[in-house]
Amino acid sequence: MKRLTIRGYARHRGVSPSAVRRAIVDGRISKQPDGTIDATRADRQWELRTDPTKPLNSVTGEPKHRRQAGAPPSPMGSHGAGNEGGNEASDRVPSNYAAARAVRETYLARLSKLEYERASGKLVDVDEVRAAVFQKARTTRDGMMAIPSRVAPILAALTDPAKIHDVLLEEIRRVCFELSRPLAVKGVEKGD
Repeated sequence: MKRLTIRGYARHRGVSPSAVRRAIVDGRISKQPDGTIDATRADRQWELRTDPTKPLNSVTGEPKHRRQAGAPPSPMGSHGAGNEGGNEASDRVPSNYAAARAVRETYLARLSKLEYERASGKLVDVDEVRAAVFQKARTTRDGMMAIPSRVAPILAALTDPAKIHDVLLEEIRRVCFELSRPLAVKGVEKGD
């Protein structure tokens, strides 16, 4: 445990002493009871409690933000000096932001992957597949239902059971061949 003064910690962080004082007042870092700063703990608190999306002020090392005249200080400032990090609200604000940002980035990466897979033909729209399957089933049903109408006149003239069997088998094969052809789905090459 490395204990430093405010000036020593400012040198350690590479910021001005006023930035360290402001971080203490805002509750972003805490001092020890003797007034020194535990560098390891303060570094961890600084990282957790500083909004990484805001650009840092070159003099103070704090995130830049504009406060309108008469507006109350930020919620972080209400925790006061000497906060040991036990306050749930002070830990929640930045860590929730970081967690929300991580979740957002994860979902954006997943969406990008899905768009890539769609563009490369690995994914197709489920509605297009349903429509293609429905069309294939309808064509198969219509083909099967048409067999009696197509072969009835031929079968009426035949008396040999083997020839009747061959005619029926040929008609069923023709319908099944149509069924075995690939689905016509947009974005999918035939035969994939």
